Parts: sequence; C-alpha cells; structure tokens
Amino acid sequence: MTPVSSMTMRAGAATLGPVIVLALALGLLAGCGGSDGDGEDKDDPTTEPTVTEETSTEVAPTGYLPVPDGVTLTEPGAVLGFGDEATIAWRPRQDTVVALDLTVEKINETTYKESFEGWVISQQMKGQVPYFVHATATNVGPTDVSALLVPLYGLSSSASMYEPLDFQKEIFEPCPGGNLPEQLRPGKSADLCFVYLLPVDQQLDAAAFDLVGELPPITWTGEITPIEKPDKKKDKKKGRQGQQDG
Repeated sequence: MTPVSSMTMRAGAATLGPVIVLALALGLLAGCGGSDGDGEDKDDPTTEPTVTEETSTEVAPTGYLPVPDGVTLTEPGAVLGFGDEATIAWRPRQDTVVALDLTVEKINETTYKESFEGWVISQQMKGQVPYFVHATATNVGPTDVSALLVPLYGLSSSASMYEPLDFQKEIFEPCPGGNLPEQLRPGKSADLCFVYLLPVDQQLDAAAFDLVGELPPITWTGEITPIEKPDKKKDKKKGRQGQQDG
C-alpha cells in the first residue's frame, strides 16, 4: 500500500471501565504527529532533544529521534507484512525516548457478541466494528520501560487513524490492550493486543506506527481474519484430562 502522511486525520482515544462507555471521540482530530517538543525539533533539525542518561545523543540514521548506539530505526514509510519486525521509537516525555522492536503478528475482526460478553455496549458503539491487533514488543533501550501505551494506530480504508482503546479498573481478557508491562527490562519482550473500534462504513486496513513531524508512518498489512471462536468442547476435554492427571 502507499504510505500515508502523518497528517492523516485521527480519531480520539477511548477509555473503557467495567462498563464500556463512549468508545471514540465524536470528531476526528487533525494530527500533527508529536508533542510541542517534537515540533521544535522539526523546526530546528540541528537541535538535539534531551534524552535519558545512558542514551546516546547521536541521531539515528533515520533521523527522527536519538536512540542508543547499535539501534537502527526502521525507515519512515516502510510497509511491512504481518510477522515483520520494525524498530521504532517515540518520546513519552520530553526527557525520555523509548525504543522497541515491534512486530504485528495478526489482525482479527470480531463482534461484540463473540468477544465482549458481560460488557455493556453503548448505542453508538453498536454502529462500530471491533478489531484486535496482536503484536510483540521487545525493549531495545538501555533502561526499564514501565506501563506505557505503545502508540500503534488503526489505519482505516479512508486513511483515518484510530487510537486503541484504553481499559481501566478491569482487565479485558480477550484482548488486554497495548500497554507494556509494569517493568519491561532491556532485551525482554511482551505480547500485546490492541482493541480498535471503527465505524461500520470503514474497514481496518493496517496497523500504523505514527512518527514525529510530517514523516510517513510505518505500517503493517496483511489478511484480516475473523477471530477464532473458542472450542468449548476441547476446553472441557482438557479440563477433565487435567483432573485425571491430578
């Protein structure tokens, strides 16, 4: 697919609790790709941003953020397939740059009936389609990373970007979200699952990591498949087998 500009329109983030509330902001937000600090870096490319100690101040070959020595960021605009790995970085705070190896494994389209049993669905959400994006993240930075939401967006057929849902208070077991663990040490990996809700007249085309400034995002595309229904008979058989073994 043709890489899209990071000026793509974005939908607002959602927050879910034990009772699901309004999932997406009513309007689309015009995204400028990054915080005020990132904007300053774009205006003056010779100015190096402040980073954590132990992190190299040498700007990576890709040029959009400084990363540790030995880490090479994937080129902006790269179009990858499911299972392909990209090295990405973002600045959650002005003094911190996080670098990850990120692999999008698959994207599943699902339904509220199949995956949201026991959760209250708002009237507006009934006009939206849920998707699960499964990914693996490895910390390639020099320090621990704690409980950050990885900024991976859902890219729709109309080139709109949708932020993942953010669950609070109660874990959404079918797809827990895109937050890193409380402590992800250098070299350690974590499995992530992002939840997106798109209007019924849209289709999720890709997962997209949006870069700073006006750089095109890194995208992962592939066949989007229906979520696999749990085999209850198989689960019951395993349960009986476990009891016999015990």
